[in-house]
Amino acid sequence: MKLHHTLLASVTLLACLTAHAQTVSVSPPHTNVTVGDSFSVDILATGFPDKIFGGGFNLAFDPTILKLDGIVIPASWEFAVSTGLLDPAAGTVSDVYFNTFSAPIKGDFLTASLKFTAIGGGTSGIALSESPSFPFGNEFANAVAVTYVDGNVAVVPEPNSLTLLLVGIACAGWATKRRQG
Repeated sequence: MKLHHTLLASVTLLACLTAHAQTVSVSPPHTNVTVGDSFSVDILATGFPDKIFGGGFNLAFDPTILKLDGIVIPASWEFAVSTGLLDPAAGTVSDVYFNTFSAPIKGDFLTASLKFTAIGGGTSGIALSESPSFPFGNEFANAVAVTYVDGNVAVVPEPNSLTLLLVGIACAGWATKRRQG
């Protein structure tokens, strides 16, 4: 009977921990744009039961498809912030971090907004990973385990002028034929 209670307690604890999974994710998870478009995605933290004093992340993307124009960290992270070290040729940013001294946050919160320009056709992931130098930390000065959830961006090539001209001529011919027949 004692083994049954221990097993039940373990399953209950596991269920509670799973219910409070702390994630950092790209939002929206899927974005569709056209070459030349500028757009933003947010990096959201969700499900943090303890107050968080700060944290950080690394990110990666395809530099032949996306150009990172900037990272904006909300003013609520007032103590120490960095938009990280960008390697535009590799499509990586290392050690984006943010901290607060006066107002730790729990629950769901914005960590950063990423501003991109679509420069090529195709699909690029926006991959998040842990920053070993700047782990998420709670009010008890403990590192907090986080699950990172990636996003992706589908970039459709902009139709070129010749294609648009041909489509226009075809439509005009179809309209003329329809009027005559």
